[in-house]
Amino acid sequence: GWDLHENKRKGRVATVTSITEEDSDSSAQTDAVEPSPSKSVKSVGADEIVARAPPLHGGLHPVLPDQRPILPVRTSLQRWKAVGKLLLGGEGAKARLGMIAGVVLLRTLLQDRIARLNGRSVEHVLKQDRAAFVRLIGLSVLQSGASSVLAPSLKYLADALALSWRKRLTSVAHRRYLSGSTFYAASNLAGMQDVDQRVTRDVERLAHDIADLVPTLVKPLIDLAWFSSQLWALTGRRGSASLYLYAALGFGCLRAVTPDFGAMAEKQYFLEGAFRRLHVRLRTHAESVAFFGGGAREGRTVNNSFQQLQAHLERVSLVRWPHTLADDFFTKQLPNNVTWLLTLMYSLSQTGDFSNTDVQGKLVHDMRYLASVVTQCFSAFGELLGMQKRCVELDGGVLRVTGLLDTLVAADTLQRAAAADRARALSQGGNKGDVEMEEVDVATPAGRVLARKLTLAVHRGQGLLVTGPNGSGKSSVLRLLGGLWPLPSGRMALPASDTAAGPGRQDIFYVPQKPYTTIGSLREQIIYPLSVQEAAARQAGESEEAPLKRLDAKLDGLAAVVKLEHLIEREGGWGATASWGDTMSLGEQQRVGMARLFFQKPAYGVLDECTNATSVDVEEGLYEHAEELGITLITITQRTALTRFHGAELRLSDGEGDWTLRRLQ
Repeated sequence: GWDLHENKRKGRVATVTSITEEDSDSSAQTDAVEPSPSKSVKSVGADEIVARAPPLHGGLHPVLPDQRPILPVRTSLQRWKAVGKLLLGGEGAKARLGMIAGVVLLRTLLQDRIARLNGRSVEHVLKQDRAAFVRLIGLSVLQSGASSVLAPSLKYLADALALSWRKRLTSVAHRRYLSGSTFYAASNLAGMQDVDQRVTRDVERLAHDIADLVPTLVKPLIDLAWFSSQLWALTGRRGSASLYLYAALGFGCLRAVTPDFGAMAEKQYFLEGAFRRLHVRLRTHAESVAFFGGGAREGRTVNNSFQQLQAHLERVSLVRWPHTLADDFFTKQLPNNVTWLLTLMYSLSQTGDFSNTDVQGKLVHDMRYLASVVTQCFSAFGELLGMQKRCVELDGGVLRVTGLLDTLVAADTLQRAAAADRARALSQGGNKGDVEMEEVDVATPAGRVLARKLTLAVHRGQGLLVTGPNGSGKSSVLRLLGGLWPLPSGRMALPASDTAAGPGRQDIFYVPQKPYTTIGSLREQIIYPLSVQEAAARQAGESEEAPLKRLDAKLDGLAAVVKLEHLIEREGGWGATASWGDTMSLGEQQRVGMARLFFQKPAYGVLDECTNATSVDVEEGLYEHAEELGITLITITQRTALTRFHGAELRLSDGEGDWTLRRLQ
């Protein structure tokens, strides 16, 4: 068995003895005869057992359905359609695409004009026409000016499109991620541990890559349409057929040697995110690592992660090299021979007196123009052939971003179910003001039952102590109360928030085990999650002082209660700002958490081992002040001195479903 010894009971019972192994055996025999599992009562020592877990049916531990979200399975085309629908649904996206298409069309017409001028220059040289040649130079200067305007304009429009698409994707992700407690469900229930990497780096990279892809896609399509029509006019069906036949053969050969760049890009994103997270982790825990002398160990971990990333990048480069060779051969080198072939075919089809200067000039002009047309067509084909490679590479980024959005949708569904359970519990609790759980299976989202058919009631003024070994499910009970996990079974009732008491007033306030410091001033650490304006509004009418002075006066009183006067003096007042997670000690952070509880002054305070870094005398003072404020405490702790502040104890035995509820004398 186990004993709780408390020498400061202030006149109350000094020793509380739990169920011994012999008592447990006799209780099990009694339950077998009189099966009323959640109502059986047995007196042991000075305390009274009021309920315990029902016996297992058939000796088998119950397993509930897995509540973790199941993501939809999408094909590559479905993922691209989902991303495209989001991007095109943004404000002004279609207008920007139209502007890009217009600039690309102007650029194509300008290139066609330059190609004609190149042929005409040779014609004027053959004719020795100086005046026409000077005029031609003037036109070329004007066209160069227009070209210098169009190229930067196209880049500007592509960058603007990338920024608008990043804004669109980020706003959609934030709307889902920051809705309710989806940010918790995404990482803790859906299991996506790199949400930060996907929301920031992956979204930014995908938006810019797709925006850069748009001009690369629009330009070859417009160029191909225009210059193909010019090629048809010059060479007829035979020339056009030769060009398209070569393009089809080249595309087929290049596709045959193209590796899976999408899978390689996805793995690269994953390895880069893992490498980044290790550095963030080391920075967060730098002091602990330094105390342990674990720099070499952490260094090996970080270096191993980088070596994995480097090895993958080397493999990608090795695979990319032969593909680049094939791409250059089929799209840049071999087309020169086709250009000569088409030029020869055109020249052989011409008739006339080639000794005539005018005929010679026209033939040379047409041949130079034809060479430019064929070159532009092959350039467009090359860009289209490279498009397949770029799309495959982008598919890795599309997969990660759509995976993020699908996970956020699933996590939002899960947290909405938990919120609905909590809202139902609030409506059932109503004005009664009690915390009740009736035959609730406390289970992980994976379905593992930690406490089966838990039944209890916490009345105002009668706190509950939650004890048990590590991993027995103590914090899981609080997650159900807080609405972080959906309610798998049973009924739960909670006191409704008192909205008439002021903005942000809650009837249940949670102080988690891990201290949390927000970004902001020292004042905002105490009033969190309220803003300064909301907190000041709650002091309205209490005095004639300015709202901020009234707020600071109240915070001064709380600082005295939690023994943090030295912190205010050390940091330079309530308006001071700092990296509070690094500035404050663990004990100071835990006392800030208790100050938040006292500032909110709820009916119930749920404490998850949130004072274990404070001294015993300070801890007792905090609990005594909570009693003075009329806050009923539901406390997870291993400290025996806290039993006197609670009326009952919930003992979770083994994390396999067993529990015992007893009244403390």
